[in-house]
Amino acid sequence: MKKLNLFIFLALLFITNSCASNGFLMAKPEVTLFGQSYPAKAEHEKIDIFYTNKPTINYIEFAKITCGDTNDKWSIEQISKKAREIGADAIIIVGNAGNYGVGVPIGNSSYVVNESYGITAVAIKYQK
Repeated sequence: MKKLNLFIFLALLFITNSCASNGFLMAKPEVTLFGQSYPAKAEHEKIDIFYTNKPTINYIEFAKITCGDTNDKWSIEQISKKAREIGADAIIIVGNAGNYGVGVPIGNSSYVVNESYGITAVAIKYQK
């Protein structure tokens, strides 16, 4: 009976984790404004994306944008689109949005491990 319960638990865990980013129900970005938004930019307008360095010119941070998808490329695309909608000149990637999985012991010494997913970024406006 214990082995059957373990098998069911692992099967459910696999199903829920493998369906997290299936192309049908992709995560959408969430915005937290720190102040005002700015006029939207056109879809074709470029915004800068900073991964490891901050801009060398003065800027203000005006929003946090989070997209909790397991596909980082999708998350960054969605964050960039949302940043254009709120008038950002650039985004600074600041880390992961969350995690999935459970920390449950299986057997005597095995555990199911948490994994990170999603992206969090700060939307910025250059000061001129």
